Amino acid sequence: MQPLYTEQINTFRDALGTSPVRAYQVYRLSLLYSLKPEEVARERYRLGIHPNSPHDYYNLGVLASKEGRHQEALSLYQKSEESGGEFPELFYNLGLTHENLGDTQKAIVAYERFAELGKKSESEEMGNEVRQVRAQIRQLKG
Repeated sequence: MQPLYTEQINTFRDALGTSPVRAYQVYRLSLLYSLKPEEVARERYRLGIHPNSPHDYYNLGVLASKEGRHQEALSLYQKSEESGGEFPELFYNLGLTHENLGDTQKAIVAYERFAELGKKSESEEMGNEVRQVRAQIRQLKG
């Protein structure tokens, strides 16, 4: 059994998928920021609050990627970078997107930037991800 709060968030999420107007009539904005960051970015855009930070563009790019809209994701990731985005996840997803679009050289450049930014982290998890990405870079280079 889920806690009531989690149940309400899931109900809100489902309602946004089927009838956004009804979802906002029932829940207003009370649960908006309880959604995943990329869902918040989508809803802010739907409400007419356009992206204004690197993370906004990045989160919209994640949504586009998840939906297979790689060209749109690429554009959003580039806007994130242009507006000052300098975080490893951006460049990892940018690399994946370039790979999905068949541009191996640009994927390598993005993955190398990810590795450069990621090595600054003291997180063991990030260290593992950097090692995996470096292996991917070697594979792409042949």
